[in-house]
Amino acid sequence: MFTPSTSSPGDWSADEDAFRLSAFFDACHDDSDHAEELRDTVVDHFPPDVEEGLFVATARKAAPFSALAYALGPDATLRLPGRFGDFLLDAEQVRAQLPAVEEILVLTGTPRRAAIERIHAWMTGLGDDPDHNAEELLDGPLRVLRHAASRGHGAAGQVRWY
Repeated sequence: MFTPSTSSPGDWSADEDAFRLSAFFDACHDDSDHAEELRDTVVDHFPPDVEEGLFVATARKAAPFSALAYALGPDATLRLPGRFGDFLLDAEQVRAQLPAVEEILVLTGTPRRAAIERIHAWMTGLGDDPDHNAEELLDGPLRVLRHAASRGHGAAGQVRWY
């Protein structure tokens, strides 16, 4: 879906299949008024002092969750909690989901390098973020769930577009 860029060494160019997959992920995003109101309500309830338990990934043009999903592949993505990056888990659900998320996101060696390369391809081929922290995109969500589990808290994940 991506080929090395001829104009920017180290970056990638997206082909038609990459644009179709991106459109699919975009179509899976519920941007209804009800869903956006729920997202706003959840954010309003975040305590102001949980920086350690927060993870934010932003990008212009290329959605970070879509890059993560592309890097992980369909089977792993479908095993993540929630729906395409959106989830709201109570403390019990966090503890129940954590082992599966660890299995999916704790990547080492060749699988980790391949996932990072795929994230980089997505973020440069469909976006304009060659410096996006691909490792943090792999590690951040798991860090949040581990933080919530260790404190007996729930957790929320949101894909927001502005």
